[in-house]
Amino acid sequence: HRINPVKCFETKFPWLAKLLNCGYLVERFTPAERAEGMFLLKMIEWTNSPGARTPFMNSTDPKHSHFLILNSQNTFHIGDQLQVMVHMYDFSGHPKQYGGDYLQARIHTPELKAGSVGTVVDYQNGSYKINFTLFWSGKVEVSVILVHPSEAIQVLKWMRDEHKYKIAYQSNFRSGNIKETTKCYLCLPDGVPVCNFTDLKTGEPWFCYKPQKLHCSARISHAKLSYNTSFFIGVSEGRGQKSVVRADRRSRKMLSLTSPSGFYFQNQWMSTQCNIRRFDTSTKVTNCLRGKLVHLYGDSTMRQWFDYLDRVLPDVSKLFQFGIVPANGPSIGVDAANRIMVKYRCHGPPIGYTDVSSRQLHYIANQLDNTKGGRSTVIAITIWAHMTFLPVEAYIRRLQNIRRSIVELLSRSPDTHIIFKTANVRDLNPVRYSLFYSDWYSFHLDKVLRKMFEGINVAFVDAWEISAAHYVAHNVHPPPIIVKNEIDMFLSYLCPL
Repeated sequence: HRINPVKCFETKFPWLAKLLNCGYLVERFTPAERAEGMFLLKMIEWTNSPGARTPFMNSTDPKHSHFLILNSQNTFHIGDQLQVMVHMYDFSGHPKQYGGDYLQARIHTPELKAGSVGTVVDYQNGSYKINFTLFWSGKVEVSVILVHPSEAIQVLKWMRDEHKYKIAYQSNFRSGNIKETTKCYLCLPDGVPVCNFTDLKTGEPWFCYKPQKLHCSARISHAKLSYNTSFFIGVSEGRGQKSVVRADRRSRKMLSLTSPSGFYFQNQWMSTQCNIRRFDTSTKVTNCLRGKLVHLYGDSTMRQWFDYLDRVLPDVSKLFQFGIVPANGPSIGVDAANRIMVKYRCHGPPIGYTDVSSRQLHYIANQLDNTKGGRSTVIAITIWAHMTFLPVEAYIRRLQNIRRSIVELLSRSPDTHIIFKTANVRDLNPVRYSLFYSDWYSFHLDKVLRKMFEGINVAFVDAWEISAAHYVAHNVHPPPIIVKNEIDMFLSYLCPL
């Protein structure tokens, strides 16, 4: 009898069983990778509501909820901890008895253009403690946002873990005058003729329904098609709610801390991890990048880095756009006089761009394997925004492949510069977007990324805190002031003080 590998792994490695059902091959996973997947999923487990279906009136209501400052002494000093206790109530005015709400918190001083995020501790009884570090002197506003109540989290969790087809992708096929379009995804139903576009090197699967007339080799492009909202009824649109309080305290003394990762002062990001240089002129940026080859891999938030550098480098005389849609890339900017080359390429499926040539669908791991590396090579990577549509298991596997390629690259060229840009917070209007792009999804992907690259010689630009701590509205494509602070951090790794 033939042994079913999926059944064999369902008990010991359920995360792997889910991937095997989607076309991943068991022999490509090392024992350490199998165990790691189980550990990471355990690490990001979220508190469950007591019942699968909770009446709306029993869900968390931010208007009934309140908070108080625990350590309300008369004077706070710079470096002190400001602690806020939040007590959640439902729409009937009754205190919540369980946790699981997703909160975001920050302190901000508008006149100083200063801000920092808080760390949320869930006591799993309806109460939450939020810790803030006071980095500057003056008055601060404390803002606590209920992004999702715990009851809504259960829906998001079901969508992420169980519902495969949250978004539709498609590919165009063409041969001569014959054109066909079919739907594509990571997992497609059994028993239906498909084109198997699984990457041979990484083993990352991707499938499209087979065209009726054309061969699979006739594929010419990939694109995002639409969202699947057929399983939701009555999803309304509106803005989230926010509770704001003010605490006026004078500050005197500085205490060096490693967390949070930084704060804003006069619109400049001040890192607690390293000394940031300010690359305020084109000359400073040029001097830092002189003689370097910069590879930028990822999504449109990494494309923002490419566009920023293209604008700020005055001698980039040649800009090459190779894609069907220029903004999708791949793109190359060249400053021949200063021997600077900056390249941008989007990551492989499930990239949700409008139209990408199938010849340009390259996985980051493969690009790294083809990179020589060295002191003049700079690699920046971000991968998150388009991965929220997939189960976390698939994201873990994508990072395992990227990590393996990074370790091999650093082994042969240890002086290669590798920097990750983390996820950033984003807007969720209209509300239906939260079903597909919620910060709750990105928050967990970010935790997985940071954990998986502990102990590896890579640097991080903490775009999550850089975007969350600023006073501007959340946006998946942050405004130039935030991008500049990300770039300053990025270049500071390459050209430290």
